[in-house]
Amino acid sequence: MRILFVAYCMVNNENGDSLIGVYKRCLRIGLEMVRRGHEVFVFCTGREAYRDATIERAESTMKFIDFGLEALFCPSVEIRRRYYRRVFHRLNPQLVVVGEAPLAGTLLDSTLCAAGMGIPVVVLDNAYSPALAQTFEEQHGPMLDGLILTGPRSFQLPEPARHYCAAPPFISGSGREAGALLQELGLSAQRLITVLGYERKAETLAAALLVARPQEDCAAILLTPEPEEAARRLESLPETVRMRLRILQPPDEAVLFSLLAQSALAIGKCGFMQVSESLALGTPFIGVHYRGCFSVDMLHPRARCFIHSTSTQEADPETLDAFDRFLHLNNDEIRRLHEGGFDGLRQAADFLETLPHIPRRETAQETARAGFTNEIVAQSLAAVHPGAAIEVAWTRATRLRNYPQCRIDSVTAVYTTSGRRKQAFLWGRRYSEPRFAEQDRALAEAADSGRRILFRSEDGLLILEQDAGESRLPPLNI
Repeated sequence: MRILFVAYCMVNNENGDSLIGVYKRCLRIGLEMVRRGHEVFVFCTGREAYRDATIERAESTMKFIDFGLEALFCPSVEIRRRYYRRVFHRLNPQLVVVGEAPLAGTLLDSTLCAAGMGIPVVVLDNAYSPALAQTFEEQHGPMLDGLILTGPRSFQLPEPARHYCAAPPFISGSGREAGALLQELGLSAQRLITVLGYERKAETLAAALLVARPQEDCAAILLTPEPEEAARRLESLPETVRMRLRILQPPDEAVLFSLLAQSALAIGKCGFMQVSESLALGTPFIGVHYRGCFSVDMLHPRARCFIHSTSTQEADPETLDAFDRFLHLNNDEIRRLHEGGFDGLRQAADFLETLPHIPRRETAQETARAGFTNEIVAQSLAAVHPGAAIEVAWTRATRLRNYPQCRIDSVTAVYTTSGRRKQAFLWGRRYSEPRFAEQDRALAEAADSGRRILFRSEDGLLILEQDAGESRLPPLNI
């Protein structure tokens, strides 16, 4: 099977922030699919900014493709998506796997174009809690042929639909792989803190906490892609702290997971992969939160007492309280967050292998439940092709924005008119109250709005309009 993974990677070397989890998740599944004999392609914007052992291994076994900047940032939706279709036609993938909910950019363009070409689409994302997993399925499922939500067992839906794979964290190894390393570092007998220092902010926070608690009988391992630079940055720490600190390149994943499993505490950023893997291994977590991180409030309520989120890199009283509490925690309760195995990678790969090679038929009914029936879509397209007959073959939809006053969906349809088969790219808006509909109506009818309304329901609370490009959408509320 030929599989295309679509992801993104963002690294800011100036402030030490990074968003690499979507990319790494795709690569981990991709490597397993290669091991099983499949041909894997990867399209990841920003990938040149980050490298590690996993990426080097992937580059030796997968084929990476890059789009030109003129295609990625083309303001014309029609021209840009025509380019995507041309690339997909050349690659001829049998499956497209998108690394996160397709809210914007390359993830959304790839999803829409693959769906229009009849290529099954699977989205990878996170199960934060059973309620949010259900919401994800309802809001994004009508666009998809499959979804793989990863998270500890207690975060998942108890009875997922057939096209939903509830995968546990992708944790490998027996849990004993770090033993030799800890012995070599002279840390076997101490309570351990593992610092996931892929972002400099996590390193800074960990150093502040260690300085604030010099009396604690614990040691820390800082895992960072730049150990020499980190050592120079931390050379001014008190000698008593430096004696308890080891700075290393990130080890292979089996050793990393073993370190987490043997740690009393993990410190990193509030990235779901880091947090969920630590919690599933029975290790509480202190995380730095910044734009792009998930909110701890999204987590299953039982998990929230085992994670502390902070937007500062200082050892403030609340973070110090969490530090003290977590280091002396009884792990029995946290271990109940995930009961079962850690074969998420196997489950995800099995799911992709057994997914039907034809698009899912139920999407039209699911899109209709969201308010966008074939009849409404056909009426909208009649405004684009006045006087011509419209025959809608299928419709799909996925949520783009959630606001109290209005929700916005991307709605796509394949239809036939005048003997030609076409794909429509639309936005559907449903307003919560008539006053919000009237306010937006005035904005849409302004001369410079760039919007074209194709359908409006009798009560005015539902409209369909042409997809005018992301610059015309309100910002993501993250």
